[in-house]
Amino acid sequence: MKQTFLFLIFLLGICQTAGAQQAPERVAQIRKIYNQAMQDVAKANQLAKQGKPANRTVVNSNYKLGTSPGLNVVTYYYNCVEDENLGRYLYRPYFIINNFDTPGNKYYQEFLFDNEENLIFYYEKNEGQETRLYFDTDGDGDEGGLVYEINTSSRTMEPPFAIRVGGELMHAFHLLMNREF
Repeated sequence: MKQTFLFLIFLLGICQTAGAQQAPERVAQIRKIYNQAMQDVAKANQLAKQGKPANRTVVNSNYKLGTSPGLNVVTYYYNCVEDENLGRYLYRPYFIINNFDTPGNKYYQEFLFDNEENLIFYYEKNEGQETRLYFDTDGDGDEGGLVYEINTSSRTMEPPFAIRVGGELMHAFHLLMNREF
């Protein structure tokens, strides 16, 4: 009995070590994709400043919530890809920035997507707190494929909600740019 218990403890340790090694590898892959996306974003912003076509769309929303004014700015960065099934070109976002600015509250969010439009990275800065969520699109469960997270305090965004918000922003983009009604 004692040997079985020790074996189970040993086996559990190996499984946890294997999972821990896989997460940093996936995080390294996502960081490489993120760095490339940041280079593409910088190029798009530079082209936009020069008045040249840049694969960037900015949506501004000025609104009043109660008695307070608010501003929401969503910036989409995308590529143009050929859809062989439809026989036409479509825009496919790879990076979305979402800024909320209301009196007393400022939120900044980033959504990074893979080539199949799956959320692979989420970043949020909210009143000095930061959350980074790294996803594996093959994952499932309650955390939506979460493989790693970094928080400066408590979690400010639950992984399934981050996936949902990213999906809603993606859907809005397709309605706006690809006219997918």
